[in-house]
Amino acid sequence: MNPQLSDLLLALLHHLAAFALVAVLFSQYLLLGSQPDTARLRTLGQLDKGYAALAAGVLAIGFARAAHGAKGWAFYADNPVFWSKIAVFGLIGLLSVVPTLRFLRWQKQGGLPDAHDWRGTRRWLLAELLLLPLLPLLAILMARGIGL
Repeated sequence: MNPQLSDLLLALLHHLAAFALVAVLFSQYLLLGSQPDTARLRTLGQLDKGYAALAAGVLAIGFARAAHGAKGWAFYADNPVFWSKIAVFGLIGLLSVVPTLRFLRWQKQGGLPDAHDWRGTRRWLLAELLLLPLLPLLAILMARGIGL
């Protein structure tokens, strides 16, 4: 495949997966803004599975892009801004563990969570959402050669 076309496709897939991830995360945040019910809980669990798949996709496609894209791995490997971006993505992933475990526990228990746990889970998602803008900021810095 033409290297420019390959780079274009990897960039497109990376961005689409990232936008979808944000949409899923924000959907979960909105669902937790209402009162708990069985349908919402089921939807949250399904969205969370999608979120995990999208996060893995963003990471895999991003590393494929870094390794096989137009700039090549050498551009990224020694760039502290790139590794900062990976660290922020990792932190968001770590924050997502708490809601995931809660969704799984609630589904396993078969009942509805109390309002305190429900609202508390929404705060974890808000923390993830507040960190997300750092990712495009770091990408913009990287694209301009900052950090080299």
